[in-house]
Amino acid sequence: MDLTGHATDFVVDSAFPEAMNRFVRSAQQRWPGLYVCGERLEPGAVADWQLPEPSGDYSEIVTFSAGQGMEDFWQENGYALDSTGQGPYSVFYGRHGQPLRASSVSGVRAASPEEATAVEGVGLVLSQYYTVSLVTPEDPAADRFSEQVLEDFLASFEAPGA
Repeated sequence: MDLTGHATDFVVDSAFPEAMNRFVRSAQQRWPGLYVCGERLEPGAVADWQLPEPSGDYSEIVTFSAGQGMEDFWQENGYALDSTGQGPYSVFYGRHGQPLRASSVSGVRAASPEEATAVEGVGLVLSQYYTVSLVTPEDPAADRFSEQVLEDFLASFEAPGA
């Protein structure tokens, strides 16, 4: 099978595990019969779901699909849109305990223009972080379903109740 899907890559802080819990909840709202990592996530189980801790130097993956039919579709078609205009998606991630530094932050988007201006151009230092790739069926800039998945992922980093 050819490689499929579109990766949107991020460096995220230590809030990632909590954000992933919210992302799983949003996926279950989209698909009540949600499959996570190839298995059905029962409705009550979402409250107890925990992000698997990365093991070693390798990336981990959390996969999402609407149910067994989409799991089967995925095996045949990879990350692709089905006849309903939806498709499976994944989050690849790795945790890093070494410092990350950047001399200048650019392209800042924040809750207010003042916050964005205050951060634009400053240096960045993170003592621990995650590298994350959200893989959607299509480029979110060109496909509404993939865009919605990306929006849900980004919204999962907002503080609860914000």
